[in-house]
Amino acid sequence: MSRLSIRSFLKKEKITIIFGLIIFFYILGVHLIFEIEKNKSIYISFLYLFLFFMYICFLYFESNRDYIEETYIINKRDYKKIFEMKASPLSKALYEEIKENKVYRDEEERKREDVKKYLTIWTHQIKSPIFALKLLLKKDEINRLDCEKEIFEIEEYVGNILGYVRMNVDSTDYVFGRHDLDIIIRSVIRKYSIQFIGKNNSVDFSETKKIILTDAKWFSFLLEQIISNSIKYTENGKISIYLRDNELVIEDNGIGIMPEDLPRIFDAGYTGYNGRLEKKSTGLGLNLTKNIGKSLRITLRCESEVNVGTRIYINLKNILS
Repeated sequence: MSRLSIRSFLKKEKITIIFGLIIFFYILGVHLIFEIEKNKSIYISFLYLFLFFMYICFLYFESNRDYIEETYIINKRDYKKIFEMKASPLSKALYEEIKENKVYRDEEERKREDVKKYLTIWTHQIKSPIFALKLLLKKDEINRLDCEKEIFEIEEYVGNILGYVRMNVDSTDYVFGRHDLDIIIRSVIRKYSIQFIGKNNSVDFSETKKIILTDAKWFSFLLEQIISNSIKYTENGKISIYLRDNELVIEDNGIGIMPEDLPRIFDAGYTGYNGRLEKKSTGLGLNLTKNIGKSLRITLRCESEVNVGTRIYINLKNILS
């Protein structure tokens, strides 16, 4: 049942409306001709006009009753009644729209829950380095290296939440160009040099000698998330970065990932056993890398063995220049 427009309704009820207006002017004319009290005649005439207008409104809504009922039922998501409704074009169209948008609505709801969970964890965790920094600054002898570690950790948390927010808006600022992969990797290694030293980890970087077509800022952010994870779960070990069959491999010999956690490490909010043990994981770092990877046309996969180490593979096939 389609909605009857006001114009169509007026056209349909043209005779009724004309007849009603004739009666209005007739009543008004009679009162004026026979010199009935002016105020009383105007009152009676406009009372009739008001009642006639209400009657026309009633006719209009009565004409659209089916449309109004169907729209109400569908807006209330009363699926039982939707199926009971007669198969009108309106009900079919609106039901199809609901069906098509259901996945989208569920996804939006899931995202809102993810944001809420992430912000709760993030707010709690960023307090730790801030509190630690305050304690360090109260000491008589300030250890600059310790302060830099805490400041870096705060910057990481801030960078992560900014990256998370930017990835969840439609206007994400991608600027694609040809970039030297080795320069990007070296830049990330330099950024995390203090963390490598703090965990007594060595770096084994084999030059790739490759040019990639990408957004350098977002690709760097992706690498930072992966390398940061490797450092976090590796101590007195080695982190290797090399190219194998068009895949950039970031390998560590850290604590590894539990087999039951491996399939879900790229899921939003999933921290796994290691994250719960470390108590510093928001569970969104690797999810960010997956989403960034989609935007940059690259895919990621992971191999890991507990107490042996982890390898993250970044497939560069689509962006090698």
